[in-house]
Amino acid sequence: MRTRLIEVPKDKEAEYALDYDEATPGQLIRIFLTSPEFVELWNVGFFDVLNEMTLAMIDDFEDAEIIKKEDLENVLNSDLFNMPVSNDILDRLKVLFQEALERGTGVYFFF
Repeated sequence: MRTRLIEVPKDKEAEYALDYDEATPGQLIRIFLTSPEFVELWNVGFFDVLNEMTLAMIDDFEDAEIIKKEDLENVLNSDLFNMPVSNDILDRLKVLFQEALERGTGVYFFF
């Protein structure tokens, strides 16, 4: 089973460590997407809308990041988290974006 991970560094030091693949689990806020969660988000167009809004390149088998404060704010102020899904994944993802904005870091996607 493939790992699909979305994470937020807790501070700038953690963000720096993440850039060098040296971050510890304690430095990160993480969500591991299950295959059904990923497929559902993919099918409702969540990643397509996110890419359009932020000019990110989130895709399967790719790594991407959203680090600009303006992009984080735009995502949080959008209707993106109101898409029709069958579980709480959008609520959990919204919390990640809120944490990234509050901590001055970013949201990192490892697919």
